[in-house]
Amino acid sequence: MPDDDLSISLLGPIRTERCGYALYLGTPRQREVLAVLALRSGMVMSVAQIVDAIWVGRRPNSVENMVHTYIGRLRRVLEPPGRRPALAQVLRSTRPGYTLDIPDGSVDITQFEWDIKLARAARAQSDLPQALQMFQQALGRWSGPALQEATGPLAEAERIRLTELRQDVVEETTGVRLLLGDDENLISELRWMLAEQPMRERLWELLLVALGQTSRRAEALTAFEDARITLADRLGVEPGHQLQDLHRRLLRSEPVAVRPWWDRRVSV
Repeated sequence: MPDDDLSISLLGPIRTERCGYALYLGTPRQREVLAVLALRSGMVMSVAQIVDAIWVGRRPNSVENMVHTYIGRLRRVLEPPGRRPALAQVLRSTRPGYTLDIPDGSVDITQFEWDIKLARAARAQSDLPQALQMFQQALGRWSGPALQEATGPLAEAERIRLTELRQDVVEETTGVRLLLGDDENLISELRWMLAEQPMRERLWELLLVALGQTSRRAEALTAFEDARITLADRLGVEPGHQLQDLHRRLLRSEPVAVRPWWDRRVSV
């Protein structure tokens, strides 16, 4: 398998390194061509598919020639020094287009998804410290908005998917921390997260649990009212079943705990 020392980062600015040294990838459009090929690594991408993945609406004249030019430049960067283009093994010409041939795990998105699988497997085995470590490792792979600067339809669709997955991981990480007893430290973090994303019911659930587990029942009841008003005003809906159940438990002074909502999630 060619170039085990090559790594591609898409969870933030589009970057590539070889043996820890950054490689110059050129203009934003040229970097997006690499991102498209990395998102479909191992698959043949025709020039038409690359164009469709990057450009919408009116396209530049001779856009196909632009793609060929970008590929040629990227090939000179990605192939090891001294390797002739005709012998390219990393970015190969494969009818009817091109293939980025890199080992599994060379792209940080793949590593992010592997970390999540390992974290969820550890949590299923009740190994919460290991689950927390892997969740935090997954989140640590991000250095900014996914596929930063990429504007094409493929990048936008992938950015939406990855951003939602990252938020799921943030919530699952918070749930594991609550199960490990890290209540006090989480309350301020959850309030900050809710200021950014007030429609995320799971964040409200986690806040109510954190407050309830630290004997701050009155604050938890106030938080439920805040959640109810927010959801009604912004979405026109009532709180979901789990949030309402937490509210009832708090009213009855019953213990509250993290609900295993993640058990129903589909694996990455």
